[in-house]
Amino acid sequence: MAGITYSIKKNRLEKSYLSGFIRDEESNRLYLDPDTGIHRLYTDAIDSARDGCEWGRFSFASSLTENMAMYVYAFASDINSWYDNDGREYLLADVLRSEEIPDEDKKRIFNNDNGLRYVGRNDVLLYRLKGRYLYLAIEILGSGDGYIDRLKVDMKGDYFMDAFPSVYRERDSFFHRFLSVFSSIHSDIEHEIENLPRLLDPETCPRECLGVYAGWLGIDLSGDFLTEEAERLFVKEAYSLNRMKGTRQCLKRVIEIVLGESAIILENNTIQSYMQPQELKDNGIVNGGIYDVNILIRKSLSDTDRRQLGFLLDQFKPVRSRLHLIPLRDTSTLDGETYLDMNAVIAGDHIGIMDDDMELGDGVILDE
Repeated sequence: MAGITYSIKKNRLEKSYLSGFIRDEESNRLYLDPDTGIHRLYTDAIDSARDGCEWGRFSFASSLTENMAMYVYAFASDINSWYDNDGREYLLADVLRSEEIPDEDKKRIFNNDNGLRYVGRNDVLLYRLKGRYLYLAIEILGSGDGYIDRLKVDMKGDYFMDAFPSVYRERDSFFHRFLSVFSSIHSDIEHEIENLPRLLDPETCPRECLGVYAGWLGIDLSGDFLTEEAERLFVKEAYSLNRMKGTRQCLKRVIEIVLGESAIILENNTIQSYMQPQELKDNGIVNGGIYDVNILIRKSLSDTDRRQLGFLLDQFKPVRSRLHLIPLRDTSTLDGETYLDMNAVIAGDHIGIMDDDMELGDGVILDE
């Protein structure tokens, strides 16, 4: 039977000392600040509410570069007080999260008979520690990208020792530590099984899973074109989008998910009844056959983004139809309270438009 597990998440991290880390508010993952080469975490005290408590295992996930060195410190005690040189008493947790006390003084707290120090390990056994309060610290030296995540303390640490006779249950013995290897593997697998509902939920699963889930439902989201929010919406609404596939409403919803705004969809056989061919040409609308569909969007897209959007729309368009994405040109309007002075000019139609990155050589002539 699994023992008590303490997770170090939002509440504990907010009461901990963080230096050189950037905490993600949503996932509570601690990212390394690339602007500094020293990253330190002193956790708030974990209270077992029992004197002489025996601790099991401390583990966390990490992603670091090769040039980084990581140190893990652990300390347990039945007393949560600390005394300075003048005999004044302080809470030990307040000392560890204080910015005024040097880091060397904080490390001395862990350098005693009831303290542990590990190098380069993110899964450590705490069998030697006894005490009601457990204090943990992580120090990472070196600059670069990385993170630490899923910090937790297992009170029991080992789930197999109880299956053996009492003569084999010597704590912190070779046999105990040997079984802890398999106990750790069992604990990690059990954790993954318990988190399967979270991994299969579009709201909580990692972003890497969204493309796979969309593929299961017949939608290709490849291309790194969409935001994470748009990808999650596609997966959540995949069933309803597939039911509406081939309809105007489906195309409008796809554009709303991608661009965050609605579009105007004009079918060619409909607009021909009230617009002349010259009007269609002047407005940039394609005057084709009955299978041509013009989609008017308000956002200006690059060629790459336009192709990506067209790739998504092709997965939901009616059979044999041809879609044409047409960006609407911004126009100026005057309300009823606007007055023009004698120097005001209202510009006419634009013949051509150049973007900001256009450069003209010496042999180019602009004709009116």
